[in-house]
Amino acid sequence: MTYKREPLEDYEIDVLRKACKTFEESLIINVLLETGMRVSELAKLEKDQISWQRDCITTIGKGGKRRVIPMSSRTRFYLAEHFKDKHRIKYGSRWIQKIVKRVAEKAKVMKKVSPHVLRHTFAVCYLHRGGNVRALQGILGHSHIQTTDMYLNYSGTRVLEDFKRVWEQ
Repeated sequence: MTYKREPLEDYEIDVLRKACKTFEESLIINVLLETGMRVSELAKLEKDQISWQRDCITTIGKGGKRRVIPMSSRTRFYLAEHFKDKHRIKYGSRWIQKIVKRVAEKAKVMKKVSPHVLRHTFAVCYLHRGGNVRALQGILGHSHIQTTDMYLNYSGTRVLEDFKRVWEQ
């Protein structure tokens, strides 16, 4: 049996954000949830990769592929604060993973939570809010649409909400 990463529900996202006690925790949780970045991409993020005018981040992802990640106002806030006096993210991938796990434990989220689960949550939320699957493919940096399709396992709650939204217009 293959492990299916279960995305967080809206209430779990909320308790995760509220469990952040430091700026460092808030930065990591929010930027991962709001961008769908891989943990390695966040760990290597430098100030000159951010276009404040265009509200986007340019990163070199898996396989050395360059891609542009849109920046939400929440992401912009955390990155602007962090980069006021720094030129790069100072946390390594393992440290980021530990922080995500620690915050999830404080929040008492029962699901397995990791940076990749936050990436998965971003993808499902993006689509659930009406985002285009091809645009999501670009944001996540997938070469093949089939890879993006793996992120589309809706939870039972989201399936019911989506059905009512589409069917009960």
